[in-house]
Amino acid sequence: MHKISHIIWIVLAAIASSTVWAAPQAQPGDVALRHDIQVLVDYGAISGPVTTWPIAWDALLADFEKIKANNIVLPNKVLPTFNRIFARALRETRRGEFSYGGGLSFAKDPINIRGFSNAPREKGEIHSNASWFHKYVSIDLNVSATQKPSDGESFRADGSQIGVDFGNWSFAASTMDRWWGPGWDGSLILSNNARPIPSLTIGRNQTHAFQNKWLSWIGPWDMSVMFGQLEEDRAIPNAQFFGMRINFRPLDSLEIGVSRTAQWCGDGRPCSLNTFTDLLLGKDNINDAGTTAENEPGNQMAGVDARWTNMLAGIPISLYGQLIGEDEAGGLPSRYLAQFGVEGSGITRGQYSYRWFVEWAGTTCDVLKDPILYGCGYRQAIYKSGYIHEGRIIGHGLDNDASVYSMGAVVVTAEGNVWQVLGRFGDLNRVGTDHYHSVAIVPQEMVSIDIQHTRHSPIGLFEVGMGRERRKIMATGANSSDSRGFIRWISH
Repeated sequence: MHKISHIIWIVLAAIASSTVWAAPQAQPGDVALRHDIQVLVDYGAISGPVTTWPIAWDALLADFEKIKANNIVLPNKVLPTFNRIFARALRETRRGEFSYGGGLSFAKDPINIRGFSNAPREKGEIHSNASWFHKYVSIDLNVSATQKPSDGESFRADGSQIGVDFGNWSFAASTMDRWWGPGWDGSLILSNNARPIPSLTIGRNQTHAFQNKWLSWIGPWDMSVMFGQLEEDRAIPNAQFFGMRINFRPLDSLEIGVSRTAQWCGDGRPCSLNTFTDLLLGKDNINDAGTTAENEPGNQMAGVDARWTNMLAGIPISLYGQLIGEDEAGGLPSRYLAQFGVEGSGITRGQYSYRWFVEWAGTTCDVLKDPILYGCGYRQAIYKSGYIHEGRIIGHGLDNDASVYSMGAVVVTAEGNVWQVLGRFGDLNRVGTDHYHSVAIVPQEMVSIDIQHTRHSPIGLFEVGMGRERRKIMATGANSSDSRGFIRWISH
């Protein structure tokens, strides 16, 4: 016990003297940063796609420097946001410097349906970070200790990455969170709901358009590829995870993303190059070209998402949506899960910026058809643990067979302080008893609200959040209500 206490005090001392650290990519979870980036997109300061997270700081910095070099005039109300994010991009991309930092958090009943916001996962967490960013090599190491972790892993390296750049491409060993899609309260295919999957990744550093006349029409584009390793404690131990996403902006007002993921390989399953080739070619349906239950390559999901923005009375209003197929038919995704939303943003005379959104997610197969297909989303006959990593859904945090509405707002002051509010209501697990379900083993109605505040101070960043949730079990009518809250400190 004495040794453990000694180690904790050493870590605390290191955190207390820490400085801001640099990193090549902005990780998902920072709602204020995402809001600011989207403001700059909607007002023309950023030309590249921004719905694939992590986002390379170099891609944003290239756009910012173009604004400066060409003396492009932005609206006065956008300048505080531009200057704040430009300064952060310069800070995050400093080469040749070693930096370190850390933080602490304490939570009561951590939220079990995670949106984009990076709320604490466990009741108690302490983490420390060290990074070094060079011209071609980046090292970003995060280590954390948790209290009574839900998955039994007390010590973690989530949020770490070692990367090497070759030209405009980055190759990395990574445990960073990922978020693919325009949704604010979830992504149907890959979100930060589950802990990050340890992966080998490939991505672009800058998102400039093709010069080729046949491809230049797609505009600025981004690409992300990952080869991940899932945990051992599952129905197919040590299954592997493959993901690929391309997103692009053919118009200033339109961003489109195409995503594909697969669970494959694992103990007792085929893992050869031929298996992976069949998976890429979509030859993974039983009775399709000789495919049987014994040699089926894997469990795939794929689909498309889009975000379109228009100015109404000088205010950006956006429509967005995501369709992800749980199955394949005729070489294309089928049995779609769906998500749709509308969002708007603005900037007040007092230089406060704000954003609101209303979003709906349906995680049942064929959710836009009649009849819909229950018991299908995020489930598969061979990979029986489902589309899960460390006990949580890799896609939308609602798990399967949900129909939930979300409404949220974020306000960012000129100093970068943040207020957030998020409300949800709808139905979870509408099909029946499912012991693999990550949020509702039996059908339930839920209503919840969460409020969060982030404030800068001379000694670091403080975050505090609180929420209230009510659930009703449909079979019995029994009601339950729970409160939750957290406080976090992150070093500047």
